[in-house]
Parts: sequence; structure tokens; C-alpha cells
Amino acid sequence: MPQALTPETRERYIRALDMRDNGSTFADIARVCGYADPATARYAWIGGLRLAGREAEIPTRTPRRVGVQVNSRRATITVPQLESFVQLNAFTFGIEIECVGVNTHTAKQALEAAGITCENNGYNHNTRPVWKVVTDGSLSSRDGSCEVVSPVLSGTDGLTEVRTVMAVLRTAGARINESCGMHIHIGVDTLTQEHQARIIRAYGKWSWAFTGLILQRRVNNRWAQLRTASGTERLAVDWGMSHDLRHTASRHDRYYAFNIASFQRHGTFEMRAHHGSLNGMNASAWVALHTAFFEACKTDDGFNNMMNLAQAQDEYNGSNDRNQAIDGAKRLAVGLRNMRLLSVEACAYLESRAGNIPSARSNNS
Repeated sequence: MPQALTPETRERYIRALDMRDNGSTFADIARVCGYADPATARYAWIGGLRLAGREAEIPTRTPRRVGVQVNSRRATITVPQLESFVQLNAFTFGIEIECVGVNTHTAKQALEAAGITCENNGYNHNTRPVWKVVTDGSLSSRDGSCEVVSPVLSGTDGLTEVRTVMAVLRTAGARINESCGMHIHIGVDTLTQEHQARIIRAYGKWSWAFTGLILQRRVNNRWAQLRTASGTERLAVDWGMSHDLRHTASRHDRYYAFNIASFQRHGTFEMRAHHGSLNGMNASAWVALHTAFFEACKTDDGFNNMMNLAQAQDEYNGSNDRNQAIDGAKRLAVGLRNMRLLSVEACAYLESRAGNIPSARSNNS
């Protein structure tokens, strides 16, 4: 935990501890203190224990263990809880995992054997309350492929679910190749229109930095184009002045690294640039980075900090300087860490990943 906490965060930690001492459930604490879910409230309670000098009372959380049956082979997967990656905000998220090496039937069978409820009902864009396994015509493989799509997730439990699903898929024989991508959605329909426009404008300033955390072949490709500075500004102004956001979203192409067209159907902004990955730590850090970034744009100070930090590297936008992109990714992670929106652990992981990404065919990508 960072040594310096904002007064608001400190107050919430202390309140969570006081409520827990008085018999409140973590669900009660989440509701009263504005956390995404009970697991996030539990993390706040642990923060309160540390502030009160009561570290000895912090319980050890049991890792999640699931069994996987693949044909005649059975394996047990252990997934640790990443409480240090937890996001102390109310953003929901979703993830689309593209992989090869397994077909929809095998993937569904493996996930269900691990106790993860999922559906296989053909190609569709419908949000479901459970995981779904669908086909995807953009994937290329001789031995099967599929896309595994999450329900709406949040907090520590959501990140654990993502890492569990990825571990199950790997055990079932899934892998990734150059045709695969990993898309994440962040729920923004509860934000004000002004805050949504801020995110669009700020993301445009930092789009170059996010590419420092993805493989070069995914940068500005046909499935995830980068907008120009003028295009981003037009979009932000258009969004801020819109009288019907879902109609405005529907007029835009979805094949951008930062896709606002998804708002029309899902109430989300979608990030499409990331290469395929079955690395649960990487996916968790990618989600953590984006929810922290979106959180920063909700306040005047946070938004101004993001815009001011971006100006130092403005000259990179539109160029192909990989080293500047990597430096920008590190600068972004550190900036969000210093704002107490990204955990020290998530920041350190992202800094180590920038410029040091495994090959496109590695499940650790």
C-alpha cells in the first residue's frame, strides 16, 4: 500500500474498519463507501487495519483452486488473489479473449468442468450474465479457434475470474497467434457526458503511450486504428455536444484502438489494440491501467494532470518511435501511481512489461 494516501482514501479506509468492527458485512461497506463490490470493500478494510497498526489481524486469503478435465486428463489450477491490483473505484469491465488451439466445444467443456458457467450459442454481440464462447471469423488456425467473452465484471473478484478463465483455457490447449487480440470494455454509462468527453480527449493524448504495452504489429492496424489529434478533438467536441449519445456512437466505425461505437450497444468504451494474450497477470494489469486512467478523468485535478503530463511527449503523436512509446507507457503508469489511482504492484508490473513483451506466439504475451 502506498505510504501517502489522499484524505478521502484514508477516511474511507477508516470508515470501512469502523463498520467492520461494528458487524457490517463487506457488502454493506461497499454500498455505504461506494466501492465496486464486497471484495474491494474487503481490501479497504485491510487498509484500515494497516492504518490502525493492526496488521496481525489481516487474514490470509485462500487462492482459488479449480479442477479442469480435458479428455482423460485432469489437472488442478491454483489462482492467487491479486488484492494489490484491486481498483478502488466503481468501474465495471468486460474482456474478450481470442485464442486458437481449441474450438468452441472444447473451450466450453473445459470451463464448465472448472465450475465456470458459460454458453455456446453462436456468434453474437449480446452481453450475457455468464461467460460465452463464440466463433470469430478473424481468427486463423488449422486446429480450432474461439472467442471467450466475459459477463460484466468488477473489482478483485472480476480480475480473479479473468485469470481463472485464462488458466483453464491454457490447460485445455489454447494458445495465441498473430490473428488473436484481447479487447477490454470499461463501463462508462454512469458517468456524466462531460466526463465521457474528457476520457475521449485524454485518451487521444495518451494513445501513443498505450502502444508501448502492446506488440508492434498491433499498433495502428486495420482492426485498431489510432485517431489523429484533430480527429480525437472533433470526436470529443461532438460527444460533449451530443443530444443522443447512443446515436452519436452508432455513427462511428468500431475498428479503432479506442472504440466509442460500443457505447451504443453496451454503454462502454472498448480498447481493441492489445495483442492476443492468455496471461492473466497481464490482463489484470491492462484492466487496472485503464480503470485508473478513467478514474483520473473524473476530477478536474486528475484530468488536468493527465493532460499536462501528456504535453511533455506531444511530439510523439503520429510518429513511429517505439522507444518514446515505451517511455510514455512507463510515464503514464507512474503518473497514475503517484495520483494513488494505480497500485504500486500494478505500476511495477506495467513498467517491467513496457518494451519487454514476450513473442506473439507465447501464452505469456
